Amino acid sequence: MVRVYKEEMEQYKGEWAVEARGLVKTFGDNRAVDGVNLNVRAGTIYGVLGPNGAGKTTTIRMLATLLRPDAGSAKIFGHDVVKESQIVRQLIGVTGQYASVDESLSATENLIIFSRLLGLGRAESRRKAKELLEEFGLSEAAKRPLKNFSGGMRRRLDLAASLIAQPPLIFLDEPTTGLDPRTRVQMWDTIRRLVKSGSTVLLTTQYLEEADQLADRVAVY
Repeated sequence: MVRVYKEEMEQYKGEWAVEARGLVKTFGDNRAVDGVNLNVRAGTIYGVLGPNGAGKTTTIRMLATLLRPDAGSAKIFGHDVVKESQIVRQLIGVTGQYASVDESLSATENLIIFSRLLGLGRAESRRKAKELLEEFGLSEAAKRPLKNFSGGMRRRLDLAASLIAQPPLIFLDEPTTGLDPRTRVQMWDTIRRLVKSGSTVLLTTQYLEEADQLADRVAVY
C-alpha cells in the first residue's frame, strides 16, 4: 500500500483541487490550448482524454506553473498558478510522458538526488528512497542502473520520484505510454492506491479504456 501524507490531505477534503477558466496558450500561429475549463474535486481521479497534439500536455504545464497562460486563470487548492506559483509548486507532483531520470545511476541514487534537490537531508533522502522503492515494488532492482530497467519499471520510478515531496495533487501526463498491457494494469492499481490514500490525480491519456477504468470524471479534447 502506498503510504502518502494522510494528515496533509485532511485539510483539502471537499475542496476543488483544480479550477481553470478559459485557459489559452498560443505558440506562434498555433493555438495549442483554446479556452479550457476544468473543475477537479479533491480526492478524485480526473481524466483528460485526447490524441497527441490536442493540447493536453500544454494544459498540464500551465497548471503546474511551467508555462504562463496567455489568457484565462487557474487555481490549485485556491492558489493562483501565476500569482502564487511558489505555493502551487509545493502542492503538486508532476510525472511526464518520459522518465526524468539519469540512466547511468541506480534507482536509489536517482531518488536520493531528487530528494536532496527538494531540500531533504542526507539521512532523510536515503530513508525516503528506500520507502518509495519498497512501495513501488522496486527494492530488488534498487542498485541496478536505470539503463537496465524495463519500461514499466521506469514509469514506476518516475511516479515514485514525483511523490518525494508528498504533494496533495499529482499530475500524470500519459502515465502508461509505451507500457505492455500487464504493466499498464499494474500502474492503474498504483494510481488507485494513491487516491485511496488521500491524494488527487489529474491524468492525461490517449486511451478511452484507461479513462473509463480510472477516472471519476473525464474531459475530452
